[in-house]
Amino acid sequence: MEEGPPPPENLARDHTGVPPKRLRKFVYENGREYGNDSYYMPCDQAENDRLAIHHRIYTHALKGKLTTTPVTSDTRRILDLGTGPGHWAVAMARQYPHTEIVGIDMAVWDIETTEESVGCTGVNWEIDDLDVWGVEDDFDDLKRRLERYDMAHDYANREPLSASKAAKLKGHTSASDSSQPHTPSDSAYESYALEPEAQPGWHFSEPFDLIYMRGMKGVFAYWEGVYDEIYKNLNPGGWLEVVDFDMSLPNIEQGVDNFPFPTLAKLYLGVMQAAFKSGRPVGTFYMHPTYLDDAGFTNIKQTYVNVPIGQWPEDEEQRTIGKMHLVCIMEMLESMLLRYLTQWGDASKDHWTMEEVQSMIEVGKGEIMDWASGTDRFGNIREGWCASYKWIIGRKPLDARDRREM
Repeated sequence: MEEGPPPPENLARDHTGVPPKRLRKFVYENGREYGNDSYYMPCDQAENDRLAIHHRIYTHALKGKLTTTPVTSDTRRILDLGTGPGHWAVAMARQYPHTEIVGIDMAVWDIETTEESVGCTGVNWEIDDLDVWGVEDDFDDLKRRLERYDMAHDYANREPLSASKAAKLKGHTSASDSSQPHTPSDSAYESYALEPEAQPGWHFSEPFDLIYMRGMKGVFAYWEGVYDEIYKNLNPGGWLEVVDFDMSLPNIEQGVDNFPFPTLAKLYLGVMQAAFKSGRPVGTFYMHPTYLDDAGFTNIKQTYVNVPIGQWPEDEEQRTIGKMHLVCIMEMLESMLLRYLTQWGDASKDHWTMEEVQSMIEVGKGEIMDWASGTDRFGNIREGWCASYKWIIGRKPLDARDRREM
């Protein structure tokens, strides 16, 4: 693992707007460039280009719209959480010039190229890692969860075994601590005890009217804490919008042995297992409405759009987007699989080699192309493969008071 040069000075800002003492460095691994030593997706030019294509697919799915939330003249501050190359933030700044758009990410991206493609927009780009919780350190518990996890059916469901992270957020208490209030003795009295202990959290200078996050599967382990922090950092009446997609493979419920592309099935299951071993399970379970409800959000609504994969649709427009979608997914395979499998391995072994991953990806791509462009062994046209895109929104009540005192 090799660290590269620091990012440009003009991009290196945390969310307080102050340059950090130590500029972030890239991590070079297996021929790809990463923002740190743990997040599984790269942040290099190849991924930047793929995300540009994916942004067009998200926009197409909403028939040209950028959001399912109401943006009005009262919407003054918008946060794009996990902005990546910033395509959504730039588009929003152009469409709603009266708003202040903040794009935050833990990695440094080629923001200049994004802005140059549409013109300078005045988006405030900031760098910070908002994962203040980390991952589970009880690997035996993670192993038990992995053994009970149904890969074919639970990909998009809320993980039933929530991580016990509340203690990390609110501060640990020992078993001997009394729940009753007490006054310290004179001999034990320390003036600094009156100073409140700093608690982990997101410390933005001002709240937002809309917080948006897209494609964040596998980013956090403690999603309850994430939604609590989002709730705290919204103005009363503000909106949260979470966007992602679920690309379940066709007929995967039949099992790997009966699957139309067995290599891709092994990779699919392997990356799910690797994500569990990393401590941050991947999947769209984090978009379950109960996360928003538990955090205090109301007016929770969901929007689903099926987007074709491949050129099987008869409609010309759908064929075009299906082709674009196919290219995006083919390019996503290495981006998503390489670090997961080389760093954490699957259920059968601790680590894959880069050559093993890349070799299986090439076979998997061939299986995808065979499916997308031909007929099955019975002569039937292969059609109907779609990815399910989802938007879920919730509103902080106008008379809201934070329900969790940190």
